[in-house]
Amino acid sequence: MNFIETKLSTLLEQFGGRLASFGGDPAVSDDIPLAGIQPLEKAGIKHLGFIANPKFRDQLLSTKAGVILVRESQFESLCQFLKDSAGPVPTSVAWVVSDPYLYYAKLQQWWVAHSEFKPAPGIHPRAVVDPTATIAPSAMIAANCVIGAHTKVGEGSRIEAGVVLGNQVEVGAHTRIYPNVTVYDECTIGSNCIVHAGVVIGADGFGFANEKGAWVKIPQVGRVLIADHVEIGANTTIDRGALDDTLIGFGVKLDNQIQIAHNVTVGEHSAMAGCVGVAGSTSIGARCTVGGAAMVFGHLNIPDGTHVSGASVVMSSIKEPGAYTGIFPLQEHKDWEKTAVTLKQLLKLRGEVRELKNKLK
Repeated sequence: MNFIETKLSTLLEQFGGRLASFGGDPAVSDDIPLAGIQPLEKAGIKHLGFIANPKFRDQLLSTKAGVILVRESQFESLCQFLKDSAGPVPTSVAWVVSDPYLYYAKLQQWWVAHSEFKPAPGIHPRAVVDPTATIAPSAMIAANCVIGAHTKVGEGSRIEAGVVLGNQVEVGAHTRIYPNVTVYDECTIGSNCIVHAGVVIGADGFGFANEKGAWVKIPQVGRVLIADHVEIGANTTIDRGALDDTLIGFGVKLDNQIQIAHNVTVGEHSAMAGCVGVAGSTSIGARCTVGGAAMVFGHLNIPDGTHVSGASVVMSSIKEPGAYTGIFPLQEHKDWEKTAVTLKQLLKLRGEVRELKNKLK
């Protein structure tokens, strides 16, 4: 993406922070043109760079970035490092902030919002929209979309090519749904959400009763309700509830290829990495994280503020928040580390026991 050029003063006024010089020069100008963010090693004079971890401070010696975001609590030590290195002091302006990585995220959002292509609102002539649907005037419906009966799309939302919104679906304001997403009947997506390509929302949960060895389908009559500011990664699937609804809370972030089963509840601001699987009727609290490829069994409760490491398997409810790791079984992370060390020593221990038994014969 080609970013627009803007002045540092414009960004400083909007996002705050202070300017300083790595060399102690009191005269620092904010009249600097900037055209995006780049890594320090690739940045040019019109780029903004950032250093979020001091272990990368050597890059300051060679960067050509015009402005560098640095953490307030680390700025003096970085200046001392440059002084002690006897190398060239960067001519870059230091933009001193509370959290460079957070500023990077917000500034990148600003540049994307001001630079990306924005299609004109309206309904493409090759879209199929039921006459009972309600499409906000400022919304965009792309080619080959199908919008069902009594479905609503809010102001400023973008429904990209090939999306299918079933009957009585609701999409809030300023939500972007990327190509080839399918949203089944009666499901709801909030405002300011991002739904990436290939997502399926509201497919039937896996519910069957067994009759003499044959499977009898249990109709899934619940919905999927997705709150505001949720992001859902490509090819993720969220099943509708069997009787009650599947609930995805405010600010939840789901990575690619995640499976959320029927009647799962995910609390606000929780996040899951790629290929996580959550079985039916499990409740995950607020501000939890689940690492990639972790599996969570059904009908469990995970409290607020719990962190599950990647590839772990959660087989039973967790009573206390904390960091949990492992599959034999899941434990608090510090206990898992002890278990792992013990397992590595078992072979040696077995040999010592055999040797002791031979001596006792």
